[in-house]
Formats: sequence, structure tokens, C-alpha cells
Amino acid sequence: MMEEEELEFVEELEAVLQLTPEVQLAIEQVFPSQDPLDRADFNAVEYINTLFPTEQSLANIDEVVNKIRLKIRRLDDNIRTVVRGQTNVGQDGRQALEEAQKAIQQLFGKIKDIKDKAEKSEQMVKEITRDIKQLDHAKRHLTTSITTLNHLHMLAGGVDSLEAMTRRRQYGEVANLLQGVMNVLEHFHKYMGIPQIRQLSER
Repeated sequence: MMEEEELEFVEELEAVLQLTPEVQLAIEQVFPSQDPLDRADFNAVEYINTLFPTEQSLANIDEVVNKIRLKIRRLDDNIRTVVRGQTNVGQDGRQALEEAQKAIQQLFGKIKDIKDKAEKSEQMVKEITRDIKQLDHAKRHLTTSITTLNHLHMLAGGVDSLEAMTRRRQYGEVANLLQGVMNVLEHFHKYMGIPQIRQLSER
């Protein structure tokens, strides 16, 4: 019963280890070897017969076994080295992934900062634009006020001059000045509701 189980295990193992001709050819090209143990068509019986062609050669069986054990140890060492290397690769990959994730988080942080600054800048531009508009309105109002004050100064001075000329009966000068005063007075038609303007107009 035990021998049957072992036989089944060996058959299953051979089925798993059976490689396609293409794969076997690729392996031989990448790792060329003259060792019979590396051959795809390795035959254990033929290999043993090669090691011990005669009964007398069995006297060296201990030496051969030791060499094979040494070879097995070396293969085990190589396998461990490869496995550890793969483990290190996995650790390096995880570390690289963590660093990439950190870099992405930092990048998102910088993008958020830029977006926040852009929104603040946009708000500042809106406020500056509003202030400029207010200043522009104030400038227009100030210009209008200065022009109106100048006209008012001209109107008050003209009326005073007209009254003085009228008292002195300088009617020729009054006629020349009156037209100018009337032209200035036209600017104040919309201000006639102000008592002082109305009084100047009546004078």
C-alpha cells in the first residue's frame, strides 16, 4: 500500500515537472549545461550505471554519495539565495509602492494648495476689481463735483459783476457778460431745487 502511494506521488511529481519542448529549449539556451542531471530525458538507472559500471566500482560508493550530497547542499544554498532574493524584491517593491503612494499624497497636497491659492487669488482679483470700480465712480463724481464747483464760482462771480455793473449803469458790459452767465446757468437747471442756486438764478 505504501509503495503504491509512493509510486503515485512520483508519477504526479513527474507530471508536474514535465515541461513543454519549447520551454525546455529556452532553458537550455539560457542555462547551457553538460550535467546529465539537467537533461530533460534524465534516466536515473542509466545515470547510476554510468557511475558504477562494474561491481568493483561500488567500492567508491561512499565517495560518490558524498559528492552528490555536496551537490544537493549547493543546490539548496542556491535555491535559498534565489528565494531570499525574491523576498527582498518583494520588500523593495512594497517599499517602492509606499514611497509612490507618499509621493502621490504629497502631489495631491501641493495641488490642493495651488487650488486654494488660486481661489484666494481669484477672490483678491474680484475685490481689487470692485475697489477699482468704486474708485472709478468716485473719480467721476469728484470730477463732476469739481466742474460744478467751478461753474458755481463762475456763476456767483458773474452775478456779482452783473449787479455791480447794473448799479454803475454799464449796460454795454452787462450785455457782454450776461450771455456768458446765462450759458453757465444752463448747467444748473437740474439744481434749481437748491435754494442758493435758485436765488443766484433770480438775481
